[in-house]
Amino acid sequence: MTKGLRLVIVVLLLAVASEVFLPMILSDIVAKGMRGLVGSEQVTAALTKRPALFMLGGKFDNITVKAQQAKADKLVFDDMSIVLKDAQLDMGALVTRRLVAFQSIGDVEIRGTVTQDELARYLNQTVKGVKNAVVDIQSDKIKASSSFALGGFANVAVSLEGKIVGDGQKIKFVTDRFLLNNRMTGNLGGSLLTEIPLVDLNKLPFHVNVRDIVMENGKVILYLDNRSH
Repeated sequence: MTKGLRLVIVVLLLAVASEVFLPMILSDIVAKGMRGLVGSEQVTAALTKRPALFMLGGKFDNITVKAQQAKADKLVFDDMSIVLKDAQLDMGALVTRRLVAFQSIGDVEIRGTVTQDELARYLNQTVKGVKNAVVDIQSDKIKASSSFALGGFANVAVSLEGKIVGDGQKIKFVTDRFLLNNRMTGNLGGSLLTEIPLVDLNKLPFHVNVRDIVMENGKVILYLDNRSH
């Protein structure tokens, strides 16, 4: 076997190895580096670039990140999927410090699911006066019932009906019907219960806007992206 042929074989073996192992290695590093950005310890990542050897330049065609129990602002998503297109990473920071630092990103698409149990937890922990909240998410509306402390001296049964909407960089629960002890009433709860903030998109690691919000039985699915609307 000539030296030239041996060199060709070595180059081919390295090319094949890079196609197999380089995406695996870098995907694992990115997954670990994304944990802090998405507030989850359960993160996987998949990186694509052809040929894979070009990944060492930090430019990727697609980066897909999937996380379970991801925290955005104060709300926990049951699952979250992030797709980044034409992303440029700082490879020095990634390889030496396991730090995911984006130098540029093309398109960003995020899909996140919030369950009715998480929404109930959120209301109990973040809305002053609300206790023992129970939430029922349906395809056309969200029902929430709880006890509510009025002025710190009396607890009353409160029922809300409404929906989750996007308002600029904010995602919030907007009340359509307000019942106090099963009776329709005015705005007794004030703005505290008529509009309940859920997520501030400015606190996400990527600049995105609300594209769509879909309510299904038991959950709400948020679709976010950075495209012009």
